[in-house]
Amino acid sequence: MPKENAVLAADPVNPPAATADSPATRLLRLNWQGTLRRDGGGTPTLPPSFVAEQGQLVRILDLREEAELTGPLGHIPAVTHVPLHKLGEVPQVLDRETCVVLVSQHGDRAGVAARYLEALGMVRVAAMQGGMAAWRSQGFVCLRDPNSYRKELFALAPGMGRDGRPLHAQACVGPLTQEQIQLHVGDPHAVRWVKLAALALHGKRSCVDGRDDHGVIGTPGGDAGELLLALAAIEQVRGQPLDGREVAQILERHVDTFGRFYMHSDTHAMNRLIVEGLRKDDRVAPHLGSIFDAQEWRRWLIHPPAGVRPALLDHLARPEHMGCGHLRFAMTDPSYGVRPELAQAFLRAFHELRWAGAPELEWVVLGGEHVEAAVASVVITGALHSYTRVPLVSPMVAGAQMFVNHPQVTAFLRAELATHLVESGVCPPDAARDLLPTLERLGGIQANGTLTRLAAGLPVFEIRFDHNSPAEVRAIGAIGKP
Repeated sequence: MPKENAVLAADPVNPPAATADSPATRLLRLNWQGTLRRDGGGTPTLPPSFVAEQGQLVRILDLREEAELTGPLGHIPAVTHVPLHKLGEVPQVLDRETCVVLVSQHGDRAGVAARYLEALGMVRVAAMQGGMAAWRSQGFVCLRDPNSYRKELFALAPGMGRDGRPLHAQACVGPLTQEQIQLHVGDPHAVRWVKLAALALHGKRSCVDGRDDHGVIGTPGGDAGELLLALAAIEQVRGQPLDGREVAQILERHVDTFGRFYMHSDTHAMNRLIVEGLRKDDRVAPHLGSIFDAQEWRRWLIHPPAGVRPALLDHLARPEHMGCGHLRFAMTDPSYGVRPELAQAFLRAFHELRWAGAPELEWVVLGGEHVEAAVASVVITGALHSYTRVPLVSPMVAGAQMFVNHPQVTAFLRAELATHLVESGVCPPDAARDLLPTLERLGGIQANGTLTRLAAGLPVFEIRFDHNSPAEVRAIGAIGKP
C-alpha cells in the first residue's frame, strides 16, 4: 500500500523558518492552489482578501507606472514596484516555485503579465482580481508615500528582506525577545491593514495559533471559537439548550450577515481522522479507493460522496479529530461552559453548510507542531470606530512562531455579534441584556484556559499601534503554568 498521505504526515518538532519544505510553505502552496482561479482566457487570479493576508512567503509586484503608485488609488504597503518593461527580469531573480502576485489598476495588465511569467517558467504566479480598484473597494488600506514601496528588484530574492538581508539569517532559539518582535512589526511585509468596517463585513478572525505565515486578526478558535462561545452564552441566558436545527439556523444567519467564517484543524488531527477513523469505518472505507495524496484528500473532504456524509460527520464531531486546540478544549473541558452536544451540533452544521456550497466557510488544515515562542496582544491606540485601521500581524517572527491575539477587535466584534443575535430573536427580550456580559465572562474563562494550556511559561508582549507613530512593543509578563 502507498505511504498514507505523505504531505499530511507529522512535521518536525523543530521546523526551520519558511524553507521550501517547511509546514508554512506547504500550507501556503495548498491554500494557493485551492484559492487560485482561471478566467475564460486562462489567466490565473487570486482575490484581494487572500493577497492581503499573505506574509513574507508571497511576493507582491506592482506593475503600474511609478506615478500611479502615489496617485489616487495608492499602493499596497511594502509592495515592490516592477514596471512592465522590467518584468522579464523577475525569473532571473526569483526561484520558479516562488508565489508571486501581480497588481495593476484594474487587473488587466497584471493578467497579461501573469500569463507571460507562466510562459517563462514561473510555477505559482497570479494576478490580483480587480487590481487596486478592488483592493480599495474592499476596505484594505492603501498608501501614497513614495517611501513605502520597494524600488529595487534585488530585494525580491528568496529569503531576502526589504533591506536586502536574509529574512531568517538567525532563527530564534528559545523565547522571542522584545527586540525581535519590534523589528518584526516594523517590517511592512509583516503587517498590512484593513478598515474595521470591512473586517466586520468581509474579513475573518483566525485563531491565535502561530502555525501560519498569514497576517491575522487573532482570537482563540477564530470565527468558529467566537460563534461556539456565543451559542453557549445563548443557552445560559435563556436557560434551555439549543437543538441542532436552531444551531444550523444561527450559523446560516451569521454567515449571511458577516460573510467569511474561519475554522481550522491540523495535520495531526487529519491523520487520526483518516488512519484511525475513516480507514477503519466500514461505512466509509469502501468509498476511499486509492486516496493517499494530500490534494486528493483535500478535494474529497471538500466534496465527500453524499452517502458517506453522515458517517463522516460522526468522525468530524469527535474531539480527537479536532485540530484546533481551543475548540477541542471547549468540547472536553466543562469549565469552558460548552455542552459536548452543543459543540457536536455546531461542527455538524458547519460541515453540512460547507458541503452545501457556502463559499464563505473556510476550513484550513495547519501543519507542523506548536512551537510558539511568545504571545502577542495587539492594541490600537484610542477607541475603535468603523473607519479604524486594524493591523493584520504575521505570526512568523525570526524563524519562530508567536500567538497573536487582538482583544480590542474581538471585543468590538463580539458586541456586534451579540446585537445581531438579539435582533434575530434568538434570545428572549428579558434575557437579551445579559447576553453580552455572559459572552465576555465566558470568553475570558475560555481564553485564559486555552493560553494556559498552549502557552504556559511564554513571555507576553503588548504591541501598541498608533497611526501617527511606529508600533511599540513592551513586555507585560508571562503566561502562568496550568
